[in-house]
Amino acid sequence: MRSWSAALDAVFFSIHPLWRLLVIAAVMALMVVVSRKKRFLTWGGAWTAVAVGFVVMYIGGVSGFTVLLFFFLSSSIVSRLCREDGMIAAKSSERDMMQVIANALPAAAALVAYRLSPYPEACLAAFAAAIAEAEADTLSGEIGRLSHRDPVSIITLTRVPKGLSGGVTVLGLSAGAISSLVVALLFMGTFGCSLSVLFSVAAAGFLGSVFDSFLGATVQVQYRRKDGSITERSEEGGEKNERARGIRWIDNDTVNLLSGLFSAALASSLVLIH
Repeated sequence: MRSWSAALDAVFFSIHPLWRLLVIAAVMALMVVVSRKKRFLTWGGAWTAVAVGFVVMYIGGVSGFTVLLFFFLSSSIVSRLCREDGMIAAKSSERDMMQVIANALPAAAALVAYRLSPYPEACLAAFAAAIAEAEADTLSGEIGRLSHRDPVSIITLTRVPKGLSGGVTVLGLSAGAISSLVVALLFMGTFGCSLSVLFSVAAAGFLGSVFDSFLGATVQVQYRRKDGSITERSEEGGEKNERARGIRWIDNDTVNLLSGLFSAALASSLVLIH
């Protein structure tokens, strides 16, 4: 399939490297302004997003940046609209530096590998799958909160509080599958991949979000308040909560990073098998 952004990429990569850098700098500056004005990102998150966006656009051109920008805008807007003022999640909808790294580093690393690897198609699929996983994980979690029923643990299938990592709903899983497919279709439209690569990206993105829930229910650290309720916050109101389960250094950001790497590896493997 021919890419609709191929002409823009041709123009972008044909201009002098210095002008190309200036164009990227202008786009990144606009990104900082919008993200801070809308409070999508903290200052640390904004500058980290600039670094990631710079790498993605410099290597992937307009096509690569379009896929990344879609994730950034759609996930930020959905998080803002759907997130409740709950007290379980450790962080708010305003992404900080570690959240940006966890969600975007696997994709940026895949694009760097794309320039160095003898298997460029597999690396591009890894890039798209990492974005698809981050999109699926975000939308399945946020839209899943709208379910009329409490989620169930992906391990025990017992009811868990809304917002607790490891819980899934039919609504959330459906949102994750659809959003992963949307990112795969956008990747197909920008980079011009085949149908087999499209389905590899969509499947890897969705399965990565399921893997995220599995890690959230097994190894991600969770804490118990004095009243017995579970939270992902290590301390509240100046008082530390007792660790209930999980590995202390594996928080939600770590789980997101591992899930993105899982999806990238799975998608590249599926492409190489074909």
